[in-house]
Amino acid sequence: MSRRLRVLRIITRMNIGGPATHVTVADRGLRDRGWDTLLAFGAVEPDEAEIDLMQIETPNTQIRSLARPIRPFDDLRAAASIARLIRRHRPDVIHTHLSKAGLIGRSVAMLTSHAVRVHTFHGTVFGGYFGESASAAIVRAERFLGSRTDAVIALSPLQRAELLNHRIAPEHAIHVVPLGLPLGRFAGAAATDARSGARQRLDIPAKAFVVVTVGRLVAIKRLDRLLEAFALVAEATPDARLYLVGGGASRPALEALASRLGLGPRVTFVGWSVDTPDWYAAADVIALTSEREGTPLALIEAAAAARPVVATDVGGVADVVAEGRTGFVVAADDMTAFADRLVRLARDPELRARLGAEAPRQAAGFEADRLVDDLDQLYRETLARAHRPRSAV
Repeated sequence: MSRRLRVLRIITRMNIGGPATHVTVADRGLRDRGWDTLLAFGAVEPDEAEIDLMQIETPNTQIRSLARPIRPFDDLRAAASIARLIRRHRPDVIHTHLSKAGLIGRSVAMLTSHAVRVHTFHGTVFGGYFGESASAAIVRAERFLGSRTDAVIALSPLQRAELLNHRIAPEHAIHVVPLGLPLGRFAGAAATDARSGARQRLDIPAKAFVVVTVGRLVAIKRLDRLLEAFALVAEATPDARLYLVGGGASRPALEALASRLGLGPRVTFVGWSVDTPDWYAAADVIALTSEREGTPLALIEAAAAARPVVATDVGGVADVVAEGRTGFVVAADDMTAFADRLVRLARDPELRARLGAEAPRQAAGFEADRLVDDLDQLYRETLARAHRPRSAV
């Protein structure tokens, strides 16, 4: 009897957010479809929150030397650990996620395995994260690896266009596979009494106009812009409140900015929370002011929770937020327009209700089953094209 097909999935780290959710959903679903899976992941940074690793339901292993920063000795140890995993697991598919895992994992795979190589860009680091010379070096490395990767996955058509623009891989090799998430736990936020109950549990004023942002407090998220926009909202809307759910290195600077802007108790830094469905339920609007994004997990969750969104027009935001139907999308550097949309929603409860009611239909394309179906098909087609399937399920 032929053995089951095997996939080795490698991700840089399992910090709270879209990529970690994505890979756990993918492996769980693929095992249900007959694949053997192994998930390998690195270490989070001190200012990051890691998902509950005990909740991972599929085979997994941690490579502690694998981490986001460039550390040559640790990177070499991570490469050796990945090589040992490849020899032991003998995968048919090696699928890497995030930049560091993609660079090390695909490099090792080229030298040690005949497995097909797949890489997902959850976001890109071609600009905005590092200096000009470092960014140029990353692009060169990605081009080299992309030309030797059997399938490159973008999360949105816009991201695919960016990869093509930077010549990261041949056109035929770049596929769009949107995020897929378990969204059922957010559906309850749409219930009539969900808002009042959530606000009671979270100690939020019942009649406040509540803006919530969910995610890492890091520079690329440009939460300084959100605070500046909210200062304009606060002038026009006396009962407005802003809640930042998440943590990260930028928190001290953001707290100082909120103080300088005179926002005081109208802004609350919540920290990481396991009660994200309650935060969506308590919100009137979900905000995102990022400089760069892949496809933002928080906006998909907001749509599933029937909450309107105001977001900057970056990455795959426009694939999640339908302008004028489920929220508003504004230019990344136009915080006056951003504040204007928030004020408009604060003053028009019927508009908020209408946009929120439409949002779950927008979220429907990001369900977990669709992601697993897409990956299962892509793996099998890629194996067939490469003429390297060693077995069949």
